[in-house]
Amino acid sequence: MPPQPITLHASAPIPVPVSLPDGHVEFVIGDVHGERAQLTALLRYCAEHFPTATCTSLGDVIDRGPDSIGCLVDTLEYARRGRLPGTDIAFFALPGNHEQMLFAPMFNRDYPNIFFRNGGDWLKPWTSTPDDRRGALIRAAVSTGLGAEEARSLIDYGISRWRPGADGRPPIAVFRAIGSLLVMHAGIDPTAPDPVAWARAYNPLYLDDEDNPLWIREAFYEAPTPWPGNWFVVHGHTFEHRIPVGPDHVCKEIGDLRPEGHRLGLDAGSSVTGIVAAAAITNGAARIITARGGGANPGKKRPQAGGHAH
Repeated sequence: MPPQPITLHASAPIPVPVSLPDGHVEFVIGDVHGERAQLTALLRYCAEHFPTATCTSLGDVIDRGPDSIGCLVDTLEYARRGRLPGTDIAFFALPGNHEQMLFAPMFNRDYPNIFFRNGGDWLKPWTSTPDDRRGALIRAAVSTGLGAEEARSLIDYGISRWRPGADGRPPIAVFRAIGSLLVMHAGIDPTAPDPVAWARAYNPLYLDDEDNPLWIREAFYEAPTPWPGNWFVVHGHTFEHRIPVGPDHVCKEIGDLRPEGHRLGLDAGSSVTGIVAAAAITNGAARIITARGGGANPGKKRPQAGGHAH
């Protein structure tokens, strides 16, 4: 079957309550979940339209979609370079809870064994033993066309981001902050006096509870804004079209992504809708860019609230 076409749509600038340095563009990509063609299309759009931007992935590039290993390989390569190839666009790869489920058990034996039942079955064909996750990832990376040594080097880089130092904490960052923009996978604890200190204190090798920067849901998006610190929070993790909004508490239609107070959710439910969303954020404004795969069902409207799958 030939590759399905990708349809891109960019909104007009939308006013948002965010302060950024003059000229700065933060291009943030929401949950990808294995939709490599949409990821590639959004990165090309960023390079063409925002050549001086900084690009940040919100995580959850893997699981559920057709090419998890391709998305993981691409993201790790760009993160290792620190730039998108052939551009001056700086690139940051934040982790999502799905990357945590994949990598954290390598260093925390007490982390729950939940990866395969939450969309990680794509790795099973390369898994020989439960403790051979590194080998499975290398074999999967080779299947994308990488040579064995390059695959080993790239996967070892990805693993090193999660390896704890002397203080028991891995070097991987779970958030990015610039101006009044705060970018992280799931959201903030709205009761924390300092959301940045709260996020910085979290050790991503541990799940503990779900009120953390990689897993939080209702406690975050149901809270009134602005938050402490007046942050504008851009996040993914929760399928935005399952969150009731507005005075009528109606879910937004598929593909309709827009700010809600001091937050902007970019999880477009790619495994259901075929849509991966991004936002180009500048001082006081945001453009929403969506990449829709040819296999998407545009007739699906307003999924029911609740029933979140992690």
